[in-house]
Amino acid sequence: MRKVLLTTTALVALGGVSAVSALEIGGYQRVTYSSWDDTASAESAGTNDSKFDDYTRFNFKHSVTTDSGLTASMFARINNAAESYEEIKISGDFGSLSVGDFTQAGNFYYNSLINDGKYVDDNAQTFDGVSQSAAATIMAATTVGITYETPNIAGFKAMVTRGDSGTASVADPTEMGVIYSTGMGDTNVTAHVITATADDSTGSAGDEVDNLEYGVVVANGPIDVRYSNASNETKSAAGVTTSDIQTSEYAIQYKVSSDLVAAVIITDSKDPKDTTDNPKLDQTVFAARYDIAPGLRFYASYVDFDYEGATNNAGSQTNLALRIDF
Repeated sequence: MRKVLLTTTALVALGGVSAVSALEIGGYQRVTYSSWDDTASAESAGTNDSKFDDYTRFNFKHSVTTDSGLTASMFARINNAAESYEEIKISGDFGSLSVGDFTQAGNFYYNSLINDGKYVDDNAQTFDGVSQSAAATIMAATTVGITYETPNIAGFKAMVTRGDSGTASVADPTEMGVIYSTGMGDTNVTAHVITATADDSTGSAGDEVDNLEYGVVVANGPIDVRYSNASNETKSAAGVTTSDIQTSEYAIQYKVSSDLVAAVIITDSKDPKDTTDNPKLDQTVFAARYDIAPGLRFYASYVDFDYEGATNNAGSQTNLALRIDF
C-alpha cells in the first residue's frame, strides 16, 4: 500500500488541509487465462473454449485521530471501474460505527476460499452452459447502510448492519454476524454465523429473502481445514419458500513454504424447491498460488465440475493468472 501525501505548502497556508493529512493508494492488477472442456454445446464458427480476463482494483484509505483517541477513517474501493465500495468509519474502545457498503458481516466473517479472493477461482467459472443459479452467493447483496461492530470480547466479535434498499423498494435488509476465535495449544479454531433478511420489495413481488450461513476453520501449523454451509431462501408474498439454494464447501489449505500455498476445495449446491429443473452443481477445485517476488504472484487452478439442471453440463476448466500489487 503506497501512501501519497496530499499536503503542499500552498494548501497548508490556505488552511485547506492538515499538514499530517495523507491518502493511502494501493491495489492490484490481474490477468487470467481460462481454458475449459465441457459437454453443454458444440462451438459455433469463430468460438472456442478459452478466454482472457483482466481485473484491476484500486483501494483508497485515509484516517485521522482525535485528541480523545477516536479514529475516523474513510475507505473506497473501485473494481474494474464498474464496481465500487465506500464507507466512513469511526473507531474506539466501543468498537466501530460505519456508514457505507463495505464493512458488513457478509463481506468479512465468511470463510469460503472460493469467495476469498486468494485464489484465481474467486472469478466466476466461465465454462459455457453451466447455470450459476445453483451456486449460492455470500449472503444478501451488499447495500449501503449503517454498521456497528463490537470490540473483541473474549474471542467474540459481532456485527449488525441495517441497509437501505433505495426509494423504489421497502425491502431494507438487516444482516447480523458473530465470529469466535480461540486457541488450544497449537490449534486455532474460528467459527462464524451470519444471517441476512430482507422483506418483500413491494409487498407483492414475492422476493423476500432469508439467508443463513455458518462455518468453522481449524488450523494447525501449515494446515487449515474449512467447512461452510449457506442456505439462501426466497419467499413469496404469502410467505411460502419458492427457492432454497443450499451450498456446502469443504476445503483444506496447506502452506507448502513461505512462498507457495495449495488448496483442495469441494463444493456442492442444489435447490430442492426447483422440482422442474432440479439444479445441482458439484465441483472440485485444485488450486495453488506462488509468490514469485514481493508484490508479484502466480495462480493456477484446475476445476472438475458436473452440473444437472435445465441444461446438463460436465467437464473441466484450467485457470492461470498473474497478479502484481501496487
